[in-house]
Amino acid sequence: MLLILCASLCFGCTSPETETPNETETPAETPETEAAPEPTGEEIQAYVMEEDNYKNWELWPGTGELDPGKGPHGDQIAIYVSDSALSAIEEKADVMPANSTVLKEGYDSEGELISVVVMHKVEGFDPAYNDWFWLEYDAEGEIISEGKVLSCQNCHARQANNDYLFTEDL
Repeated sequence: MLLILCASLCFGCTSPETETPNETETPAETPETEAAPEPTGEEIQAYVMEEDNYKNWELWPGTGELDPGKGPHGDQIAIYVSDSALSAIEEKADVMPANSTVLKEGYDSEGELISVVVMHKVEGFDPAYNDWFWLEYDAEGEIISEGKVLSCQNCHARQANNDYLFTEDL
């Protein structure tokens, strides 16, 4: 009887071989942990339009939809920021973290969308310009320029001490 009890205790406490061991749960992907898009215009455009639709993002704090434009991006603008960009702005972080995105819609004086410009931070992409990937596409989604865009870099270089951003001090 004692032998049967010992055997049942020893064998009864083991898992059958077909049972899988406990696996560690992985957290759900969030904007901070999800994979960054590849540094191409097409990938970043797909990311901001589909994967993490920018229309669900916050506007840059203190700005509104169809604010007056001051530069080459349109008579009226709307500036959207990804969650990581918004956190950097709110925390006055000095620089945006990798995978942060600032997106500006440019409109004509009648309120018609004419272009979308994107600054997307890609770790290691272009250290000379704080790793910003530049993208512009028209209202139909046709890519106009992408990557290390000289005209964007030259203009934004005036704000190098503010992570190349004009809107507000970080």
